[in-house]
Amino acid sequence: MNTTTEEHVFSLWEILFSGGLLGNIIMILIFLLGILALYIFFERYFFIKRASKATPNFLENIKDFVQEGKIQTAVDYCKTIDSPEARMIEKGLARIGRPISDISNAMQNQGQLEVSKLEKNLNILASASGAAPMLGFLGTVVGMIMAFFEISNVTGAVSPKLLASGIYTAMATTAVGLFVGIPAYFFYNILVTNVDRLVLKIQTHVNEFLDALNKPL
Repeated sequence: MNTTTEEHVFSLWEILFSGGLLGNIIMILIFLLGILALYIFFERYFFIKRASKATPNFLENIKDFVQEGKIQTAVDYCKTIDSPEARMIEKGLARIGRPISDISNAMQNQGQLEVSKLEKNLNILASASGAAPMLGFLGTVVGMIMAFFEISNVTGAVSPKLLASGIYTAMATTAVGLFVGIPAYFFYNILVTNVDRLVLKIQTHVNEFLDALNKPL
């Protein structure tokens, strides 16, 4: 009696893209979300890193210019520095002579613009971290429906192999969705933490600047 052993070779590509047209579309959408999340993370990370780069003695120079009455020199100095705090202090310098509340409000308004620049596309990253697992779950549900539909059309005994292959193919989308969603979630929190740290640093310098204006010359 001859027996033949069927050799099964693990094929990741076959597992990922064997869920039919709809399953393949969902899988492609998840991969696109992963690429988008990765791009946003690195783009924002290096943008925030550049914005966080400290200029040596920046605030001390500003204070010296103000005490010497060289307001325009201080404004020009701020314009040469590409940082959120320089742009905020520039707004304050342009309003020296007005009440301190006006100066503070102008700087706060500029600060809101700077924060919005720092947080650009972070909402998309947050959405990707939640959408990828949901798309994966949707792909699994669709795949399971298709698998059981095929089983229902089989006459006679249902082969466990047919059932198992349909299930692991369907669950592949959930696995990929989690594979994309979990790192995207961590990426989002890393960026939010860096933004919060930078905002705190800027606020500290802004308060020091306002305190310097309140001191008698």
